[in-house]
Amino acid sequence: MYFIGKLFSGGEKLTKQEETETLSDREELLMKKREFLRKKVDQEFLFAKNNSRKNRRAALQALRRKKWYEKHLKYIDCAVKAMKSAHAHLEIVNKLNDVMKNITEEPDLTQDISETLLSSAGFEVEFDEDELLAELQRLEMSVDESVLNKDKTEKRLSSTASPSQPAMTEEEDIEGDLERLRSWASAPS
Repeated sequence: MYFIGKLFSGGEKLTKQEETETLSDREELLMKKREFLRKKVDQEFLFAKNNSRKNRRAALQALRRKKWYEKHLKYIDCAVKAMKSAHAHLEIVNKLNDVMKNITEEPDLTQDISETLLSSAGFEVEFDEDELLAELQRLEMSVDESVLNKDKTEKRLSSTASPSQPAMTEEEDIEGDLERLRSWASAPS
């Protein structure tokens, strides 16, 4: 377990290129160790097989060494698998780190853009509240008058429509609305 912990702990901060190279070097070292242990397992098995009838004690010792090599071979296989996984996911981790870095920088950029837009659009100018209130009242009065005029026109139209005289057509209705709009636009404010 010490080997695996040492394998992934760096201590110093490495660049992306150095991380990839270090990972590849360590993976290559583990592959060489794995091949060496497989050869040793095969050698011990052959030795045990050859001595199984002549020297049982030497054959048992060879089988013990074979089991010990197989145990370490499993550890190395797990480490190789972890290295391959880390190598495959290193790019994803690097992209994630870049995204996180961009996210932390983004609020500053957004604040700068909004400050620039506000200052260039002239929203920093203060307005006279009394003048704004007076303009609002004029708008309210003109809206009230146009609504009243519309209501009067609708009542007049509904009262003039009789079974012998058809109701106003859509074109006439639009003309009436346009006339009200023209009178509203030309009215002094």
